[in-house]
Amino acid sequence: MPGNQKPRRRKHRGTQTGSVSRRPARRPRSRQEAMAQARSRSRGGAARKQRVDRRDVPPSWRGAGIRGLLFAALLLPVSLLFGQPLAGAIVLTVVAAIFYVPLGYYTETFFYNRRQARLRKEREAKQAEKAG
Repeated sequence: MPGNQKPRRRKHRGTQTGSVSRRPARRPRSRQEAMAQARSRSRGGAARKQRVDRRDVPPSWRGAGIRGLLFAALLLPVSLLFGQPLAGAIVLTVVAAIFYVPLGYYTETFFYNRRQARLRKEREAKQAEKAG
């Protein structure tokens, strides 16, 4: 009698809205995956739920660009509300975007560096306290 060549089908559960969810894999597929699962269970899953403080993420030009363009785009309708002609409002928006992006980046960099220096001082003070 020949063996079964078809792989076993995994069960899916459908909901009334039509979304289909698969049950999460119960068994790890590799030793590394098993070790990672064991580590996450030993910490109680708290490390997974911990969110990164946005103030500890270094500033980027991309973030500054998005923020600067957003504020410049918000300036366009405001300047039109105050009676500015369309051409003048567009020029003002472009000039504002040119200033907002680098100004936002360097401001964010200043506050980031200041926070990192304060955190570094606190860590050094804790180490000095532990050392004696």
